[in-house]
Order: sequence, then C-alpha cells, then structure tokens
Amino acid sequence: MKFKRLLFVILIFFGGFLFGQQYAGITVDNDLYFGIDRYYSSGIFLQYGKLKFSQEDSLGKGKYISKHWELGQEINTPNFRSTTNLAKIDYPYNGWLFLAFKKQVFKQLNFGYGWGIQLGTTGADASKAKFLQNTYHRYVLNLDPLAWSYVIPQAYHFNFDTSLYWGRKLKGKLKWVHENTLRAGTFRTAFQTRFGFQWGSFSGLPFFGQRMEEVNHGIAFFTGTALELNLHDYSLSGSLFQSNTPFSIEAALLRNRLQAGFLFYQAPYFLRVIFNYSSPYTNTQLVKYHPYLNISFRRVF
Repeated sequence: MKFKRLLFVILIFFGGFLFGQQYAGITVDNDLYFGIDRYYSSGIFLQYGKLKFSQEDSLGKGKYISKHWELGQEINTPNFRSTTNLAKIDYPYNGWLFLAFKKQVFKQLNFGYGWGIQLGTTGADASKAKFLQNTYHRYVLNLDPLAWSYVIPQAYHFNFDTSLYWGRKLKGKLKWVHENTLRAGTFRTAFQTRFGFQWGSFSGLPFFGQRMEEVNHGIAFFTGTALELNLHDYSLSGSLFQSNTPFSIEAALLRNRLQAGFLFYQAPYFLRVIFNYSSPYTNTQLVKYHPYLNISFRRVF
C-alpha cells in the first residue's frame, strides 16, 4: 500500500512537469469544389507533429513547445489548361514538392512565436506535379490530360520563415486573433499579416497552423483576411537573379485573401475547413479573383 501511494505521488509530481501529445493528419487545398481548375489549383500536405509542456518552476509557469513535420506539394495551372499558345498563358504551370520543419513556442495560450525551414524542388517532373495531376484528371475525373506547356523550370530551393501569434479576448467567446509571418529564401520572399475574429470554446489560436495547446472539445468559427507583400515568388516568375522562363509573367506585389471557416474537435479527431477568396497572384490573370477550399483533418493521439 505504501509503495502504491509513493508511486501515485511520483506520477502526480512529474506529470505536472511534462506531458506529450501527438497528431498525424492531412491538409488539402483545392478549387475543384467550385467547379474550376486554375491558378493555385491544388495543394496536398501530409503532416505530423508533437507537443510537450515544460514546467519551469513550482508556481506552474512553463511553456508549450511543439514540433511539426510536413511533406507537401503545390500545383499551379493557367486559365487555359490545354493551350500550347504562349500568348494565352496568363499563369505558369509549376509544381513545388518540399519537406518542411516548424517549431512553435508559447508561454501563454494566446501569445507565441515560431520558425521553420523548407527544402524542395520545382519543375513539372521533379516535383511529380505533372504526373499526379494528369493521372488524377485522366482516371478519376475522366478528363483529357493538361498540356503542361511553358513550365517554371526545375530548381532546388531553401526557404526560412518566422511567425508571431497573438490573440485578445473581446467579449464572451469572441476573440481578436493575429498572425505575422516573414518568409525568405530562393522560393518565396514575402511578409504576410493575417487577422480576424475567432468565436468559440477553444483555448489558444487553433486557426493558425497545426496548433495543439490545450485542445478541448467543441466548435469554433473564424472570419478574417490575409494581406501579403510579395517580394519574390519563384513559382510564378522564376529566378530572381536571372531570366530562366519563356514568358514575362510578373507576380503581383500585393495579395489579399478573404477567409471564413470553422473547426470541430471531438477526441481524437480534428476537422478544420477554411474558404479562401484570393486577389490576383499575377498581373496577367484573366480571372481576377480565385476561390479555393482548405480542409484539414487530423487524429490526435
């Protein structure tokens, strides 16, 4: 009996200093839900992450530290998908295949920071984008394969990003939330600020990234916008240092995405859906606004 009591005390004592949580999931971006297939037409991201809470002193102060790994692919498609006429290309074909790592640190549920790196390759064949997209169109959608003419050339890339997250309770379950992100590297260099209103029973900032701090059961809603100052985007205009594309497409300097969505968590499953309505990514886009849906599903264990 004394041994059991001692074991119980030890578990309670050390359990307060460290707990862990993990997840595995998938996120998909696609405009197919709206009956279209153009511009940023597809994104598939396989994700895994883990969280621990490190208690720093006897007063219960500590910090949440989470690490996230991702294997992702993005695909760009012009408005006229079957054309081989350079004059009709308003948006380049491109594939982007990458591995990513991100670390986030939160001393409070509503304030934290993170950093991450990406290593990957562009190009129709190197990124497997042409093969996967045409296979899907041919055998799933029963459509003709896409032309994949005038493609952003293959190249290897390294990117770095850093983010700052914070939220402020307004009234009841309503909260103002904000995320600032700086990206720099050979693939993308940009500054983005994303902000809006969150309503629901969730603690922290669950609409920003693959967050896990004190995930509780329930549902929440988000509406807001993401403003981006784009300095360079290899997926749209090619290399910053030399002309390596057959066209003169310029990426838009300023971008804006209106967003609205919800998330639902019932252990151990988590679902998040966000509607995006984006301004032009290039100065030559024939259709000025582009909708797509972001769906994230993961299992926490």
